[in-house]
This record gives sequence, C-alpha cells and structure tokens, in this order.
Amino acid sequence: MTMKLKIIVASMSMLGLASCPVIAATAKHKHHHKKHHAMAVHQDYKNDYKNEIAPLEVCTISHTSAIMSASTQSLPVNMGSMNPRSMPNPCNPGWFNRIQLSGGINVDFGKWGNRNANYMGENYQRISLNDAYLNIGATVTDWAKAFASISYNSATINAPELTTLGPVAEYSPAYSNNVSSGSSNVLQLEQAYATFANFDVSPVYLQVGKEFQDFSRYTIHPITRSLTQVMSETLATSAKLGFIMNGFNGAVSVFDDPISKVGATATTTNYSATLGYDMPSDQLGYDLGIAYLYNLVGVNDVAYIVNQWNATAGGGYNTRVAGGAFYGDINSGPFVLSARYTQALQRFNQNDLPKYGYTNLVGAVVSPTATGAKPWAAGLQAAYGFAGWNRNQNVYVGYQASREAAALDMPKGRWLVGYGIDAFGKDTNVGLEWDHDQGYSSGNGGNGKSTNLVTLRAGVNFG
Repeated sequence: MTMKLKIIVASMSMLGLASCPVIAATAKHKHHHKKHHAMAVHQDYKNDYKNEIAPLEVCTISHTSAIMSASTQSLPVNMGSMNPRSMPNPCNPGWFNRIQLSGGINVDFGKWGNRNANYMGENYQRISLNDAYLNIGATVTDWAKAFASISYNSATINAPELTTLGPVAEYSPAYSNNVSSGSSNVLQLEQAYATFANFDVSPVYLQVGKEFQDFSRYTIHPITRSLTQVMSETLATSAKLGFIMNGFNGAVSVFDDPISKVGATATTTNYSATLGYDMPSDQLGYDLGIAYLYNLVGVNDVAYIVNQWNATAGGGYNTRVAGGAFYGDINSGPFVLSARYTQALQRFNQNDLPKYGYTNLVGAVVSPTATGAKPWAAGLQAAYGFAGWNRNQNVYVGYQASREAAALDMPKGRWLVGYGIDAFGKDTNVGLEWDHDQGYSSGNGGNGKSTNLVTLRAGVNFG
C-alpha cells in the first residue's frame, strides 16, 4: 500500500496535479516544471512477479528543505505562480552538463603619452582592470538558451558635466553604467538575455534581455574603443526578433533609450534593424552588413555626451536623429581586413550637439545661432596572424577618421598600430598598442594638437 501511494503521489507530481504548496514545492524545486529521476516504472521479467510494476529509486526534496525555501520566498505560494525562480535541485545532478562557464581578466597599464586629451573611448588610468568578467551560458531546452555576463572595469570614468571646453569624456559609459549619473566603477551585470530558437527546425529566433544591439560590429572592452564604436555601441534591455538562414541574417529590436527628452521623465522607445550576410571560412571568409537606428541617443556614448550638452536644461535630448551603419570584413588565411562606417542621417539640434563643439558655447549655453552637427566616423584596419618562437602572434594597423564630431569628444583622425603574443600559452596574451590622434582645429571645436597614447595589456582567459 505504501509503495502504491508513493507511485500515485509521484505520478501526480509529474502531471502537475499536486495542489498542496509544500508538495508542489517539493516536486517543482528546479524551474518548477522539470522532474529528474522522480519516478519510472518497468516490467521486470527476471523475477517471480512478472507484470508487477517496480519503482526505481525516488529522489525527493525533504519536507524541512521545502519549508525553509518557502520561508525565504524562494518558492511559489501556489501552483498558479508565473515563472517561479529556479533553485538548486539535488534531484538534478546533471545540471553541469547544461551550464558553460568562461571568463578572463585584462589589465591595462603604462598609458605613456597624453593622458588628458579628453577623447571618448580612451582609457587614461595609469593601471586599470579592463575588464574582469565571467560569462555563464545555459542550455535550458532544445528551444531555449540563456547567457549572462558579469563584468568589472576600472577604466576612466567621470561625472558628466559641461565645462567651458565642452563635455568631459570617459572610456565607456555603457561599461560603467554612467550615461546620466555620476556612477562609480562597480560590478555590472553587463549582459543577460534568453534566446528562444531551434535552427534545426526554424531560421527564426527571439532574444529578450540586456545585450549589445546589432548596430555595426566592434570588440567589447578593447584597449581603445574605435571612433565608429563610440558612435555605434548600444547596450540596452531589448526584445529582438531575427532570422539566420544560409548565411543571410537580419533582426529588428525594440528597447528604451538611456535618456529622456528635455523636460520629460519617461524615456523614449527606440528600435533598430539590421541585415547582413556572413560566410565564415579559414581560407576565404567574409561578412557584410548594414544597420539602422531610429534614434542615435540609443548609443550609450552619444547619450552621455548629449546629456551633458543639455546640462543647463536638466539633461536629456531635444530632437530625434536617426543613424546608419555599415560593416564589412574579409579574411584569407592569416590576413584580415575590416571596414566600419557610422553616420547620423540628420543634423542634431544645436543644443544637443553643436557642429563646432565648445566654440559654439556662450558661457555655459550653446549659441542660438549655432548649427547642429551631422557627425560620421569611419575606420579601416588590417591584421596579420603568425606563429613565431612557438607562440601565436598578431600585428595590426589601422586608420580612423571623423567629421563634425568634435562635440562628441572625438579626434578628427587616428592612426593605430598594435602587437599581441600568447606569451604563456594560448590562454594568455600580452599586447602593446600605440594610438596617434589628430584633434580638430580650434575653429572647429578642437585643440589642433597631435597626441599619442601607448598602452600595454596583459590578459588571461579560461573556458
């Protein structure tokens, strides 16, 4: 009788019929929808009781454990709870087969040269973590996957303010969550999103959560962020619907802007669209893509700067300006060539982004006769990878340019040269980069000077 009762209760649990909160909690402790090793029946034809149902070992969570979890609000109050939280489950010993971990640490130091050029995307800290991160991936089902990235960086961060020379620049307001406030460098949940897709069945996918939007392409946490990255990097919590089929890919994404309109408290809704073609190959691979952004203040750096230009009005932006981006890469063996271009498709309101930067200021206010900027940025970079001294190595050289972007705290042009080597094995790297910047002329909102910044990076990664 006791055995039959156990079978009935376990079967009811698997069918979701148990109504008592504690019994339900016991059956639903992990994701509250999955039962592992709960009960199985089979016919044992090797014993004397043929056709008698014999239970396998039942794994249950103790009554006291269930009550303790419920007392900390870690379990649903009733069976009708929507998406209850996941808790560790001793009945699911195979969890590690569905979890993937990776991470790393990048330390930038040296910063020889001009450490006060005030350019967005440059890190002026003598020594900094850029960054320390942990990536967590999970395969939930054949149709659902999850990803989260926890990051800490101590690269240059400033309290936004409008000075007589225009806004104050920093390395990245996205990484430090400093778009509109005087945040400090703290541990950030940089990305966290779920993907619902099964490409063996359908080319369509849905992603929801916080992620970098598909507006151009760039490297996360580089030594120095490129001029096109400053105008493109968009980190936001979004809903994205896309497809991938035979190399063709595209997506539309909806998210909230990081700042609101001047005088408003609620943020505005933004969206992006992208279309591309990717054909990866070690011998000859390439990709091409175009992207559209409904409002460029969705770009974290742009929002950070525009918010400062409107500091006397309490922050925010006045007028929506759309943006477009193009990217392309081609690789043949060890050679890689990359091109990037991002542009504002209309002129900014002069209060949001004046064409000639601080030269358009009258005191701390933009002159009413000023013209709004229509900035663009472009970049071309070539790289070559090779093996020497039993170590993988690479060298790269690039040139970047911008126009009408002095108000964004960007140089007019930049040459860069870099070198990296896997110094202590394939999961360690030491790199050196030299950036040579040419500022806008004084009449166009710059200082007209050439500046240099040399950075040494040491990094390790795992996973």
